[in-house]
Amino acid sequence: MTTILYLMRHGHVRNPNNILYGRLPGFHLSDLGVQQARAAADWLAEKPIKAIYSSPMERARQTADLVAERHEGLVPTVDERIHEVRTPYEGRPTEELAAKGWDLYTGNEPPYESPRVVLKRVLEFFEHVVTEHAGESAVAVGHGDILVFPWLHAQGVEPEALMKDRLVEYALPVDYPATASIMSFELADRPQETLPRVTYTCPY
Repeated sequence: MTTILYLMRHGHVRNPNNILYGRLPGFHLSDLGVQQARAAADWLAEKPIKAIYSSPMERARQTADLVAERHEGLVPTVDERIHEVRTPYEGRPTEELAAKGWDLYTGNEPPYESPRVVLKRVLEFFEHVVTEHAGESAVAVGHGDILVFPWLHAQGVEPEALMKDRLVEYALPVDYPATASIMSFELADRPQETLPRVTYTCPY
């Protein structure tokens, strides 16, 4: 039995100081981000969605709410397993992080996360979706690396931080998932043991 999970990134965020906002509060969708989220909601509108999940972050919850508007009776559920990654680089200029290949992980110690730790919690979320919505379809709104690491897993590789700088080598058709883009995962009954099929869509 196949369960479909549409795992999407939140829309574009208003970030006038160009910092890594991570789990910092107060970062919301820009006007462009709202347009992108609505385009994703349009793309998902005809899908037989039975549940919508969201990261706790404001930008993800806003995006999920826009998706929910197209599915009568569905209210997004916040799930910590698709939360933004925990990194020591919050508040740092994005140009500094771009120069290091967006490696937010090398040398991290708890409470900060490694790619393996992030993937583990996302796959635990996949298990939850399969258990609760077997044979159905669901949407989850998360963040860039929340999409990237299960994509790499689906290609049969263990995610590492520096892979983010060469994702096209691992079958992703873009350098990095666009805001409000969607990965469609076809999940088997035991998604931590069976590699999912996955396709990428940017709906605008």
